[in-house]
Amino acid sequence: MAKDSVDNIVLDTSAVIAFFCNEDGADLVESHLNKAKKGNVSLYISFATIAELFSSAVKKEGKEKAEYYMAIIRSLPVKVVHSDDDLCLSAGALKAKYKMSFADAFIASTALHLDGILVHKDPEFEVLKQILRMETLPYKPYKHGK
Repeated sequence: MAKDSVDNIVLDTSAVIAFFCNEDGADLVESHLNKAKKGNVSLYISFATIAELFSSAVKKEGKEKAEYYMAIIRSLPVKVVHSDDDLCLSAGALKAKYKMSFADAFIASTALHLDGILVHKDPEFEVLKQILRMETLPYKPYKHGK
């Protein structure tokens, strides 16, 4: 069965935002979505991504637009991974060992638990390149004074 298995792809919040906002890398996310529709990959997002996306959209565009984005996500061929004890302990261990946000610890742990490839454009994940398979989308240019 291993020969017929498909890759597990985990989309970070930054990858979903790139897709929604047509940023650099949006085409690669769209390619993964198309592969998932055909059953060539299994596509996942963490519950933490849902929370980050909703929060960001409410702040920037209002609750109605945030709910619209959530409806789009529900229509995509993406499975949401919710937390359990193992994922909590794994995320906690990553957060204790590496400098990263709480949400990113859960997102990275999701990819690790699924033996997946994390698709992102967040430099915070660079510290995990020895333990986590990644596909890095083009980073946004750094802005001074941020």
